[in-house]
Amino acid sequence: MNPPVSVAENYDQYFSSRLYEQRYPRPNPSSLAIIIGEIDALGKRVLDVGCGNGRYAETLLERTDATIVACDISREAIDGLSSRCSGYVAAGRLRPLLGDPTVVAESLGEGEKFDLAIMVFGVLGHIYPRSLRRATLATIHALLRPGGRIVVTVPNAARRFAKQQLSSQRLVEQGHLEAGDILYERTSHDLAVKMYYHLYTLQEFEQELEQQGFRLIRLTAESILPESGIVRSQLLRAIDWFLAKILPLRCAYGFLAVAEAASASDQHTDLPHPFAPNQPV
Repeated sequence: MNPPVSVAENYDQYFSSRLYEQRYPRPNPSSLAIIIGEIDALGKRVLDVGCGNGRYAETLLERTDATIVACDISREAIDGLSSRCSGYVAAGRLRPLLGDPTVVAESLGEGEKFDLAIMVFGVLGHIYPRSLRRATLATIHALLRPGGRIVVTVPNAARRFAKQQLSSQRLVEQGHLEAGDILYERTSHDLAVKMYYHLYTLQEFEQELEQQGFRLIRLTAESILPESGIVRSQLLRAIDWFLAKILPLRCAYGFLAVAEAASASDQHTDLPHPFAPNQPV
């Protein structure tokens, strides 16, 4: 199945226009806190998949002792990251790679593994089609040490792009898209960038991780309010923090999962569900 749009080319355009930086100038603070907590608990070898121009990598390098291998399919993004974090590249703490996690796998020495992988800001949902999303998760699983974890976020279909879900339905029926897929645009006064996205239900997200060998540790809201707002406004961040405390998970703008790379034996063991039976979803 051919991709309905070129994700790499469109993200090159997105980054070169600076539209991305204008919308998302800094990391989501709640996601960042979770990632830093995982680095402190697990170890400092981090894989950043879909790293963009370093929105998370730069801050993690500043605030932790992590060493990061960062990959992205956008040349513009990797060039931006390399320039933005040139000192960390020179110091050997950051290795930017153009490509997907298979390129990372090919670049590692024998036995090299990561303590933590991050795939945030909905990167998984920008991978087309479903089979490639699953293959990507499987590759990441193989790159993690036993007990290593992934922090991954996806958009909530119940909260995102209602109009585009309707307008993309015909493409789904014609076989150009899969169920849950949409096309949408990011625009400025003189630019329109067409994008692909897969929107997730909570059940689909859990199943996709578990089917690729991950054991869910934590499932929470990435945010309740749109992320473009909370990364630019301290007031909106405070409101979002409060809403996340009181609203059920189904109200999330996006879902965030922390999941452990289960061993083969663990994957065939009946494990208790990581969420309390009375947790609101």
